[in-house]
Amino acid sequence: MLETFLMKPQTDRFLFHNISDQHIKMAGIVAIYNLEEKKSNIVYLLAHSMRRLQHRGKAYWKIMVGQKSAAKEGSIPADLELMKIALHKKLYGNSGIGYLSKRTPQFHSMRIIHSALDGFFVDTEKLHLHPCIGTATHTDSLHKIYYIFTHLLSQRKSPQIAAEFLDRHMRGNMIIKIGDEIYAYRNSSGFKPLVVGTNRAKSLFIIASENSLRISLANLRFRDINAGSLIKLSHNGLEVLASLPRSRLMIDPFEFIRESHVNSTITNKSIYSIRKQIGKVQADHLGKELSIDYAFAEPDYTRPMTLGFSAQYQKYFPEFETSEGIIKDRYDDSDNMIDFSEQVSKNKLLSTGKSLKFVIHNLVKNKKIATVQGTIQTGSTATETIYYLRQAGARSIYVIISYVPTVDGRQVGLYSQNRELIANKHVGKVSSINELNEVIARQLKVDAVYYNSPSMLAEGIGLAERNLWFPEWVRFLDYTR
Repeated sequence: MLETFLMKPQTDRFLFHNISDQHIKMAGIVAIYNLEEKKSNIVYLLAHSMRRLQHRGKAYWKIMVGQKSAAKEGSIPADLELMKIALHKKLYGNSGIGYLSKRTPQFHSMRIIHSALDGFFVDTEKLHLHPCIGTATHTDSLHKIYYIFTHLLSQRKSPQIAAEFLDRHMRGNMIIKIGDEIYAYRNSSGFKPLVVGTNRAKSLFIIASENSLRISLANLRFRDINAGSLIKLSHNGLEVLASLPRSRLMIDPFEFIRESHVNSTITNKSIYSIRKQIGKVQADHLGKELSIDYAFAEPDYTRPMTLGFSAQYQKYFPEFETSEGIIKDRYDDSDNMIDFSEQVSKNKLLSTGKSLKFVIHNLVKNKKIATVQGTIQTGSTATETIYYLRQAGARSIYVIISYVPTVDGRQVGLYSQNRELIANKHVGKVSSINELNEVIARQLKVDAVYYNSPSMLAEGIGLAERNLWFPEWVRFLDYTR
């Protein structure tokens, strides 16, 4: 069947010219293989696992089981509706892939191939010249890579070369389904987490983009897939087809800031504890020069950083109190880091005249407030927060950012493709974080802005700066004092 697909001429509707290689796929990916006779629970298991990973993307979902697939924009539907979809689409089989994204897929070939990508591609401009490109010459980058990889794997029978090809052109993880067989590859730098869970009988295997699944799937034992490993799931169980030498560890630092669930662990460290430590490191840096009454987490995922910051800041100012003064509507589907849901949020604000943020006025009025932001991309979230703090009568407003300056679309999602990144305007015009802080503070009209620096973020995470992936320009920015 694979050979038939590879040799099938591509019709006009599958020709994709001039597709940008910068389509980032920071996503939630899951693969399941069930060796037991009862196969009807594949869709349920996929949906359950995907819901546990929905923080990685709820703008679009796709489930691929057997030779069929189902996809839709928005969050994964309830079980009853999902089972109706499974019956209608005939999602039968003993293996399946689940994919979650923070935006509708930009690679059109997602419609015709069974694959899931958590990462991004590099150096794809010359793929049309690859000797194994065949009829995929005019397709998009995802399809070219899929086509060449499967050709090397099945036609050339060279899993080692197939793994080397993926490693050359991909940062992150990729899962591909060919017939009933599933292949998963983790980049040799370990850029994104990838784990495999197995039951005691070794009859059920789950590959996922993080190990937070272990909380609800307690009967499975999860372990990291080694960086540089090409894994196969089939009726023979789990096989390691190729193991490339591990290159220098280059983890995506945003996994520690937001992407991974707080219940996850990376490099045997709790994400929750790491986020608290990130806040503590920033408090140590700012404790002697920043005088504030309260520090509030906004958006919600910065709560661990704010707790860590507050606990450490109290050592400099014992009268400082920990409190929650900005509350986002946690029961609303909107998440303004997600393109699809962002419009829902804007529509709600326009139609009701109400913000999704609730500010406790008596904690804000005439107080010096620090808002702890995870990252600032375009500045719109911070601007909205600042507006409502001003309305509540804040005397001074300071912005503390847990992440480093966002100047590259590949850095955070990511989620701000084709938008104006607030720090990117100043590339080459400032030489330190101090200078950038002053520029952005004037732009946001606040008393001060404090970005995290690569060295401070690395210290908070507990890894050497050289083991975290930053755009080159950001890597050379630091504080001058």
